Amino acid sequence: MKHIGLIGGLSPESTVHYYQILCREYNREHGGLNFPEITLVSLNLQQLVTRFERNDWDGVAAILSTALHRLKKAGAEFAAILANTPHNAYDRLRETTPLEILTIMEATATALQRDGRRHVGLLGTKATMEFGFFQQHFAARGITTRVLEAAQRQELDRIIWEELTHGRIEPASRAAARTMLADMARQGMEAIILGCTELSLLIEPADTPLPLYDTTRLHAEAILAFAQGQKLDDPP
Repeated sequence: MKHIGLIGGLSPESTVHYYQILCREYNREHGGLNFPEITLVSLNLQQLVTRFERNDWDGVAAILSTALHRLKKAGAEFAAILANTPHNAYDRLRETTPLEILTIMEATATALQRDGRRHVGLLGTKATMEFGFFQQHFAARGITTRVLEAAQRQELDRIIWEELTHGRIEPASRAAARTMLADMARQGMEAIILGCTELSLLIEPADTPLPLYDTTRLHAEAILAFAQGQKLDDPP
């Protein structure tokens, strides 16, 4: 069992969810008082968001690189970044990281390929929907990606940062999310990617006839499998 290194705090709401999945699933498999060995570096989300807004991805990479070195020093054998948007800095990190990074894009693409999905809708922050890091990764696997119209991208971004990261959801935001999902379904998408680690707080399977791919759960399950020696493309 590999020592897991996590970069979290992006936001605390989703970091707690990751931690619960990792611990509960490992204990379900192994029983007793067995839990995975985890080191967490929890970052100040505001420092990252400020750099997102400035399009300063070198600055984002520098913060993440410092966290990766802290994890390496603490004994972690690989790392995962517990949020979608910071993965836009992944290409800047991959050449200098002291640890292998298990990405959220790879975990999600593997699940989509396993299920034969070829046309998917992507929901997330504006950065996730607009900067293309998911789209590029999916395209390499033969998967096409659609995102919301500009006004809906803006509204979903607001909901994420102003509500979900604080553990709060307004009824109007739930209604807006259902409208976004319905629009995606009308565009012929085969599935919806919840490409923000807080979106599972807002969107439930009952909200759409399309299958939902929750990147938080997919990533957490991939982290646990990798820690136990399973490759992403191995059968579960």
